[in-house]
Amino acid sequence: MIAYCPRSRFVVPAEEAPLRCPVTGEPLEFGNLPTFDPALIDADQPGHWRYAAMLPVVSPEHRRVTLGEGWTPLIEDGWNGLPVQWKFEGLMPSGSYKDRGISVMINWLLARGVSTVMDDSSGNAGASLACYAARAGLSARIFVPESAPEPKKAQIAVYGAELIEVPGPRSVATQAAEAAQDGDAIYASHAWNPACLLGFMTNAWEIWEQLGRRIPDWYVTPCGYGGLFLGAWRGFQRLYDCGIIDHLPRMVAVQAEPITPVVDAFHEGWETVRPRRTIGPKSLADGIAVEQPVRARSILSALRHSSGTAIAVSNDEITQAHQQLAEQGLFVEPTSATAAAALNHLRPHIQPGETVVVNLTGLGLKKLPTY
Repeated sequence: MIAYCPRSRFVVPAEEAPLRCPVTGEPLEFGNLPTFDPALIDADQPGHWRYAAMLPVVSPEHRRVTLGEGWTPLIEDGWNGLPVQWKFEGLMPSGSYKDRGISVMINWLLARGVSTVMDDSSGNAGASLACYAARAGLSARIFVPESAPEPKKAQIAVYGAELIEVPGPRSVATQAAEAAQDGDAIYASHAWNPACLLGFMTNAWEIWEQLGRRIPDWYVTPCGYGGLFLGAWRGFQRLYDCGIIDHLPRMVAVQAEPITPVVDAFHEGWETVRPRRTIGPKSLADGIAVEQPVRARSILSALRHSSGTAIAVSNDEITQAHQQLAEQGLFVEPTSATAAAALNHLRPHIQPGETVVVNLTGLGLKKLPTY
């Protein structure tokens, strides 16, 4: 297995991969992966480890660290008369989709002899890393903005991780985490580590299986750093590359005003996001309040190659969608509700009979409503 930069084509053995491409400064991805083979799916394995043959991260001499993550339900439903399928990723061990990537990354790092892991997070990634570090017997240090939701901070702490609250925006927490690296502490970033992206591919494979070995016409998900969005796209691409499917879904990235860098770049035709001054009220969707997604070029490429789109929603739309989801028995955090809110914008583009899958990325207990 190798690690490579999609932009510069820099290549290095996966075990020697740096945090950033030395040419572009952008994150790497894993390549030379095993071909996706349906015959190798092991339904006796828990959760997404049914795809272990396609996830080459656990050495034979190491015990797999798992809490049964993955295989979340695909729920058939309707949204204002539109047939939809909710992929409820909040029903994970730590309550968010981050467990897909973090569980794979922890197994990869454990085989590399890591003893202490660090990350910056608005809450969900930090909680997931604290959870799996505890399970693996590793120390964890999590940097979060002071403004992160209290339930998320409490969850990080209860796993025994060192919780470090940083004044200022999310970007300052990132800077603090990167500056704190030392010989014993590894920056195990859900945004930068390619093993995390590998884990997010399993979301696409599960959907393919749960739809009777077919793919949706539309794939809709909240998008901050874009790990789930891009990981699922890579997962669908792997199905296509081995001839299992004959087309790819149209990808939809959803962001929340006023922090909409991917939406802005997509509709302006830019190759990557551009910094801009954030103007407007604080977004309810703290989980995707990311001004500089590090894999922005790849996200935008996926949107364009799939004939997809990027949609921004307001706080009022998030609140309405959050309440409506709860009335349908789906208790999610506000970040998840952005994807449901976006359906009202997307609906004119959906043809009768098309299949729409929407990720609900986090459980409602992550951030309790204030209305």
